[in-house]
Formats: sequence, C-alpha cells, structure tokens
Amino acid sequence: MKVFYLAHPYGGDEKNAEDAKRIVKKLVKECPNTVFLSPLQATGFYYNDIPYINGMDHCIELLSRCDELWLCKGWQDSKGCCMEYAAAQITNKPISFLEDIFPTV
Repeated sequence: MKVFYLAHPYGGDEKNAEDAKRIVKKLVKECPNTVFLSPLQATGFYYNDIPYINGMDHCIELLSRCDELWLCKGWQDSKGCCMEYAAAQITNKPISFLEDIFPTV
C-alpha cells in the first residue's frame, strides 16, 4: 500500500483538525488501498507542548516516510503546509493538490 501525507492548515485551531479528520474519512472510502497520514491527528495533540519548529521537524520526518504529499485547500496560507511543500520539492517527492483530485472532498 502507498502512504500519502495529508497536509492541512492547522494553526492550533481544532476546527482544522476536525476538517482534516473528515477529509481522511472520505478519502479512505475513495481510495481503500491507500493509507492517509494526517499529521494533525498524529502530532496535533502536542502542538502547544513543544516549540513550533520541533513540531515541524516531527511532521517533516513523517512526510519523509510517505510516498506522496497531498495538499488541502488553503495550504498556501499555512506556514506549516508551505514548509511541508518545500520539503517535498527538495526531495522530489510527488505532490498532489486535493482540490484537483477530489473537488468535492
């Protein structure tokens, strides 16, 4: 199975974490042979417990272990998503935009 990293804006706002969760639930139905890793669910619970850059290091490490980066709507306005995008570009990891693949998700 492929593992896709789902980058979604967060900023400590739990509504964003809930939106990412909703998206993953839809995606696992649409793509049953793919694992979607949402760092908001994997690391978001300690967002305020460590320095921001250390949290991003954790996210970039998770991304490095995935096959592809999928970016959610609004990613360009998120510092973290932009860092994840840059990390994927530097390592030539495939990048997809969720809106292009599943416009209604």
